[in-house]
Amino acid sequence: MCGIAGVYQRDGKQPSNERVREMGQLMTHRGPDNFGFENCGPVVMSHNRLSLLDLSEAANQPFSNEGYVLSYNGEIYNFRELRQKITREYGVDFRTTSDTEVLFQLLIHEGVEAALRQVRGMFAFAFYDRASGSVFLARDRMGIKPLYFYCQGDNIYWASEIKALAKSLSLAPDPIRTLFAANNLAEKSNEYTLFKGVTSVKPGTFLRIGPTGEPKHVTYYDLLDDFDTAYYSELKSMSSTAVVAEFESLFVKSTQAMLVSDAPIGAFVSGGIDSSLISAVATRENADLKLFTADVVGKDSELADVKTLAKHLGKEFFDYRYEPEMMLRDWVNVTYYYDSPIVIHVNSIPFSNVAQLARDTGVKAVLTGEGADELFLGYPRLLSKPYETLAKLPASAIRSIYKLVPRLDQLLFPDNKLTPIGFINNLVQGFEITRLKELASGRLERRSPRDRESQLMTATLLREHLVTLLHRNDRMGMMASIEARFPFLDESIVKFALNLPSKYKIGLSSRLHNYKHPFRTDKWIVRKTAERYLPPSLVHKKKKGFPVLGHKYIRLKETFFRNGWLEDALTLGSETQKYFINTQDPYFVGKLASVEIFGRIFGLNQPLDEIRDHLLENVELPQSSVRVSTNGAHQHSAARVINAK
Repeated sequence: MCGIAGVYQRDGKQPSNERVREMGQLMTHRGPDNFGFENCGPVVMSHNRLSLLDLSEAANQPFSNEGYVLSYNGEIYNFRELRQKITREYGVDFRTTSDTEVLFQLLIHEGVEAALRQVRGMFAFAFYDRASGSVFLARDRMGIKPLYFYCQGDNIYWASEIKALAKSLSLAPDPIRTLFAANNLAEKSNEYTLFKGVTSVKPGTFLRIGPTGEPKHVTYYDLLDDFDTAYYSELKSMSSTAVVAEFESLFVKSTQAMLVSDAPIGAFVSGGIDSSLISAVATRENADLKLFTADVVGKDSELADVKTLAKHLGKEFFDYRYEPEMMLRDWVNVTYYYDSPIVIHVNSIPFSNVAQLARDTGVKAVLTGEGADELFLGYPRLLSKPYETLAKLPASAIRSIYKLVPRLDQLLFPDNKLTPIGFINNLVQGFEITRLKELASGRLERRSPRDRESQLMTATLLREHLVTLLHRNDRMGMMASIEARFPFLDESIVKFALNLPSKYKIGLSSRLHNYKHPFRTDKWIVRKTAERYLPPSLVHKKKKGFPVLGHKYIRLKETFFRNGWLEDALTLGSETQKYFINTQDPYFVGKLASVEIFGRIFGLNQPLDEIRDHLLENVELPQSSVRVSTNGAHQHSAARVINAK
């Protein structure tokens, strides 16, 4: 994977080379193998390369000729087929074996929109057409790879990470959006960031920037277009055996495509079914595949399941032993690379450790299981809804009486959508998910109520919760110069899942399976496929979700917010700070601590070591035996390799 940055000065003057170099230097971790730079008159581009295909210097970027320049981050998985097509139809003589050159030639010969409709993979790129004076900023269909832009007068800047723009342009976090980050909003948005004016190129779109006029946003892929009534009817008419075979075929092809690399590749495994299935399929294609896991020490450790997987595959695995106190050791440093407060995924911290472990072994790319829970409804709360309805029947009966007096009903049972906080939450997000649900509902009218509900859930999860996971994987992987690949997010699998009847996602079972949703099996089709690859204990394993010690367990001293970002943003006095630290829910106070750390880094520009020292002095963990090491932000002596053959 790579990092890209650039600027277009639309008045035709020469922009600052040094500013683009600075943005690139802030993203060295994204591509330590080469730093490329190209001055194209009014356009300047930089590229940090993590070499995975064609490791030669010929594949370095920016990639250019007399007419065009490309700076690209990602992987095009169907580049070999596209290369053959370009050679056959346009007679192009390729000088590298990289996917970069394939994308470059496809953009030149077929245009940006037509090219984007053909490529399959994860990517973000900047493409400059010298003749027309147009710059194109594009992003993949699912939003796997990030790309942000910022307009400042006649200048338009872009970069793979927000910090590259914020630090080099001296941008401060927007106080309102940053405060709402404590309510999980910062990591969920496909468009908005915590910095005013810094916007994400939305998934499935590209931005055309010409020398004059407003930048034009073009959608080349809409998730809702994958709702296909004919495909849904076809899947519904097939036998369960045929549907499972269809999914297995798509999944194996996707995994095979994502194993293509000229550098060593591995897999992150948790002991859960998704990463275990990926590893089992991938091992059949690549016997040298290395397995990596984070052993979160304590009652939630999943190391035993990872050992079961490794033994079944006859492979060794690399284990990072993650102790609770490491949260305090690494919280500040990880927040810097995370580009937002760590609110939803505190497990980003052990994730960063295992990513570094992979890098230390020489691996540059890993397969991960993200996307399966969103596509095939693997979250227990989704399956427990029918039981919640039963449990609420007495209250529902009582409420039906209150509804006879509407004003009384609303007073006693307020609808969160009608409360100010609910409205502001939606407003800060631009009503992204609300609009998505409304549009999706119109595409699903010809489906059964049950299928309509499950497919709407899938679409919503892909555009909300998956966004948070992709953010985590990109930032924490790139922090260690590791590329993450996602076999479940292949374009054909996404379309398959969006049209799959509900019974193949949530299946009935004679087994208790999970007390949260007894006799109902999540991700039925994934588990059914896994029966051919994994031992029963892993096939039927309950979802744990990478649990770690998080916000609700920490305790802040009364001086934690003293002389900090929150105190400045809200003019909070010491008595107010003392009051809410001692009286409010520790979980919410802990999430606010994440916001404070972010604010000190990007709002007050305090040194990371200084913030970490303040954290260690003002935060306590409940375990009396915890000892926090202060020697470096990241340590990897906890890593070990286990031979499970």
